Amino acid sequence: MLANKVFLEILMIGCGILGLIGVIMGVREWWVLRKIAALPLDAFPIKKTTFCQLVVDWCHEHISHKNTRKPNVILSYYPHKKRSGVYTSRSHECVIYVNNHQNVLNVTNTVIHEYVHARQKNKDFDSLYTRYQREIGYENNPFEIEARKVANKYEKECLLWICQQMK
Repeated sequence: MLANKVFLEILMIGCGILGLIGVIMGVREWWVLRKIAALPLDAFPIKKTTFCQLVVDWCHEHISHKNTRKPNVILSYYPHKKRSGVYTSRSHECVIYVNNHQNVLNVTNTVIHEYVHARQKNKDFDSLYTRYQREIGYENNPFEIEARKVANKYEKECLLWICQQMK
């Protein structure tokens, strides 16, 4: 009976310690994201090209389908009037208009968004994408809906991963 009581007390203490560690890690992640996510890309301690390539590397590891090839990433320093980024299926390139972004989190979101388009590419991608744009518009285009959903879901996780790679 005493052995069971001691075992349960040790188990409770162990669970408490694990819970405390979880809370500390959660607070640390929140603090890191709060501090880093709002930084302009110019203030981030790595080159813009390296940063964007790390986002693509993360995407390829975590959200790729087995047949997805990594797209080439091209940074454009000229602001675009309407777009933050664009995927071109013919050349399999993601162009990121880096000066159209407010902060590091926005750039991360855009690179993930364009990577999703690279993942969506198949033989009918261009014709379907164009048809959807014409018939239902950009906001309701299923390709765009998926890309926005995935980018919003993973932007913070990806940014945390990049911060860990820099240590």
